[in-house]
Amino acid sequence: MKRSSTLAVLIAFGFLSSIVFAQEQAPLQADVRLRVDYNNRRLISFRADLEGGGATLHGTVRNLPEGETVLVQLEFDYRTRADIALDELISHIVVATTDRAGNEFSKVTIDPDTVPLNPNRVPLYYSGTVYRPPPAGRRFFVVRIQVFGNYE
Repeated sequence: MKRSSTLAVLIAFGFLSSIVFAQEQAPLQADVRLRVDYNNRRLISFRADLEGGGATLHGTVRNLPEGETVLVQLEFDYRTRADIALDELISHIVVATTDRAGNEFSKVTIDPDTVPLNPNRVPLYYSGTVYRPPPAGRRFFVVRIQVFGNYE
């Protein structure tokens, strides 16, 4: 009985390891860095093209009223006039805050379960809240958004 339990655990661990390994292998499609002023409460908008195709990422970053967190909202859209276009597969999204020196302070990984972003179809929306680093005499910090995936 112990041997079969141990074998089941090893198989499960191997399966989970292969999922994590596969997720890490997805290419970086977009890498956005935004400088955010600690005292700015307005929305900071950005746009990035996803590598290898026509899909785009639009988003906003905003300091929340409590003063400890930042809300990041993302919209993925894919408009094309091409007769044939491949789906964009978004495997995971990483949102992180770093201090001015580049030290990571807070991070959230959004796992959309490798959802396809289809050409000329409905956009996809995601959001995440991360902590911002303490000011420590600095005027700004950096929010970094990384999108990993691939075209089908």
